[in-house]
Amino acid sequence: MRIAVLADVHANLPALHAVLSDASSLGCETIWCAGDLVGRGPHPNEVVSEIRALDVPVVQGNWDEAVGMDRAQPGVIWATPDAETEGIASLSWTGERIDDDHRSWLRQLPANLRFTSGERSVLLFHGSPLRQNEYLWRDRPSRTFARVAAEESEDLLCFGHTHETFHRLVGASHFVNAGSVGCGSPSDGRAQYAVIDLSGEEVQVNFRAIAYDRSLVELDLEAAGLSVDLLRIPPVPHTLLDPGLESVASA
Repeated sequence: MRIAVLADVHANLPALHAVLSDASSLGCETIWCAGDLVGRGPHPNEVVSEIRALDVPVVQGNWDEAVGMDRAQPGVIWATPDAETEGIASLSWTGERIDDDHRSWLRQLPANLRFTSGERSVLLFHGSPLRQNEYLWRDRPSRTFARVAAEESEDLLCFGHTHETFHRLVGASHFVNAGSVGCGSPSDGRAQYAVIDLSGEEVQVNFRAIAYDRSLVELDLEAAGLSVDLLRIPPVPHTLLDPGLESVASA
């Protein structure tokens, strides 16, 4: 089976279309979505509508939770005061424009999903298994991932939130961070996602970076009065919630 794992679409419809088209061309049989459909970008209703129509496993990201619950903060910190101002403006703008039905759907999304794919057990989440706004960075020590694997025990743990792509095998558990569809990475603005191939006991993970016309989404951001930097500003560690993710192991 071939699976496309998407995360952090961030209301970027052109990027989502590019990834869905690429996944289809590769013969992906299903899609898993690790949250943060909205926030930052200018197409919240369009993106939610597209993902809902796919009828695939989806978990709630911290931006999804904030929009669904009509919160004043998206549950992250920002690198600079200007970035925070732009982020809060995006959240407010999204909250004012999201359809009531889409808001209700976002609000009811689960934080975690456990299911099986063939003979593999899967855990889908956004940030960490305990908190949507907690970061499993790629440079965390192996013991951090080992503790999560020991507590959760699934074969495949798929997530996002850091806007990084990486695959780490810890014991029998595969940790797959799908990166960001909508934001790319600080060094590469292409739409990122993961492709997982399951065949018997084999698990193969590859990452895709898909070029698309970023001017389309940037024009819509500008028309909405939102900063184009929203789709360039990378996540930063949270000094209280992210001290080496020891809280994931001890909570």
